[in-house]
Amino acid sequence: LTDIETQRKQEANEFSLKLESMRRKLKEAIEEIDESKELEMKLAVTISDVDFLQNELNSVKEMDKRVQGDGSAKQLEGRFKKGEESEDSIVLQTITEELDAARKELGLVREEGLQFMASLDVIRNKLKHVTAETDRLKKKEGKVDSIVQNLNFKILRAKSKLEAMSAAKEKARSIVMSLSRTLEKLKTETEEAKKENEDVSQEVAATKEEIQKFEFDIDLTEERLQGVMHELEVAKASKALALEKLKTLTKSTMRERALTTHHSSMITISKFEYEYLTNHAASAEEIADKKVAAAEAWIEALKASEKEILMETKIAQRELKESKLEQELEVYTKEKMLSRRVSSSEELDNWPRKREKSSSKNFQRAMSRKSIKLNDTITPARGAKFQKIASHVARHISPFTIKKRKKVIPNLTKLSRGKKNNRDR
Repeated sequence: LTDIETQRKQEANEFSLKLESMRRKLKEAIEEIDESKELEMKLAVTISDVDFLQNELNSVKEMDKRVQGDGSAKQLEGRFKKGEESEDSIVLQTITEELDAARKELGLVREEGLQFMASLDVIRNKLKHVTAETDRLKKKEGKVDSIVQNLNFKILRAKSKLEAMSAAKEKARSIVMSLSRTLEKLKTETEEAKKENEDVSQEVAATKEEIQKFEFDIDLTEERLQGVMHELEVAKASKALALEKLKTLTKSTMRERALTTHHSSMITISKFEYEYLTNHAASAEEIADKKVAAAEAWIEALKASEKEILMETKIAQRELKESKLEQELEVYTKEKMLSRRVSSSEELDNWPRKREKSSSKNFQRAMSRKSIKLNDTITPARGAKFQKIASHVARHISPFTIKKRKKVIPNLTKLSRGKKNNRDR
């Protein structure tokens, strides 16, 4: 465009210079024509003067002829009029001199007239050439005007295109800036989401550690409980042996007493039997009751700790589900906003199609996950992940609870049965 404008300016300057030179030539030709007109006027005046002098010369010649024809009369009259003849001769001489001068001047005037005519012919030829040149220049000027108009139209079109391109460029820049800002926001939000995931994973790890600690405590308590149960079984076995000994003693004493009852109404027992019946039986029963109560308290505490652990694991799983669903919904909405912004620009037509495809897929995933969240259900893939977590937690929890239920409850039943048997005995 700049080259075209400079070329157009150069052509316009050259044309203006040529036009000015032709105008100067035309002005000079007009001035020469005016001068030739003045010369023609002077020539006409001189020609009229020459004609007047020619007429006078002719009249003088006629008078001379008359004078020569009337020579005798003049000779006669000459005698009387010598003075007049001398005067006429002087006048005639002056007239002839004037005629000669007039002839010379007439020749000069004729020569000047011929020169003026030649100059007029030259001026006329120049005028014709100038008029032809002016016509040619006018035609060229018209062509140049049309070319200039076409160039102006092209320049206006180019300017409009340039403005449109600059506007599109600014629009693309603004879109790129907005996209870069949104990408930065997405990066920051993804980093925040990663941090939140890390925090959640740390919380999950902490909960897992707590669960392991609880499991370790449960193992210790179970071992202690098993030791207590073993002690109870040992005590029960010793008690059974003592009871058998008592049975044998009572049988023997009953036999002896049955034999002695025939002789007296009083029953005599030994000091050992009395002390045992008064002290050892009651203390053994109290110890057994305390041990049973302690075992029941341990069982209740273990049940409460198991419930707390299960509640914490469920809460952690729900928080993980909700956080992941929220992150996926946020990513989907941001991708949809990006696809809408990019689809509005005409320069980036191919990219939004790909993004719309991916956004439609993400939309279906997000809608399915949203429906899962509303219906409080989980998709197979997500369910598999949560099942892994739950199974991982359940692996650490369920065996101990099963062992405890299998081991502790039968031991308690044994204790309760032993206690009832002791009471009955």
